[in-house]
Amino acid sequence: MFEHSVPIRWADIDSFGHVNHAVFLTYLEIGRDAFYASVIPEDPLYVIVRAELDYRAEILLRHEHVMVQVVLEKIGTTSVTTRERIVLPDGVVAAEALAVTVRWDFEARQSRAITPSERERLLQVLEERW
Repeated sequence: MFEHSVPIRWADIDSFGHVNHAVFLTYLEIGRDAFYASVIPEDPLYVIVRAELDYRAEILLRHEHVMVQVVLEKIGTTSVTTRERIVLPDGVVAAEALAVTVRWDFEARQSRAITPSERERLLQVLEERW
C-alpha cells in the first residue's frame, strides 16, 4: 500500500468548520499524484475518468494532516483502477474512494497504452492490499 501525508490548509475549511467535501477529491489527487510519481517517475501523466467517493468522517483543521492511502486494483490497456482512503491521524477512515485513471499523451491530447515497462512496475505493486 502506498501512503502519502497531506497537510490540511486553512482554506480547506468551510463554514461548518470542517474540510469541505470537494477538497476530499483534492486530497485524493495529491496522494494519487505521489503514487504515480513513485511508480512511474519518468512519465506520471494521467487523467481521471471516473471517481467514486464515500464520506465516512469529518476532517477538522485540528487534525493538521491526513494520510492518503492508494492500492492498485486493476491494470487495463490504457487505464489503472485504484482504491483510495483518506485516514485521520487517529486511524479513523474519513473517506473511501475508487478512481479510474487513463495514461495520457500530452502532445496528442489523448489516452495512450500503458507501456510494457510501466505495466511491469505497476504489476509489482498490484499484489499489495489493505
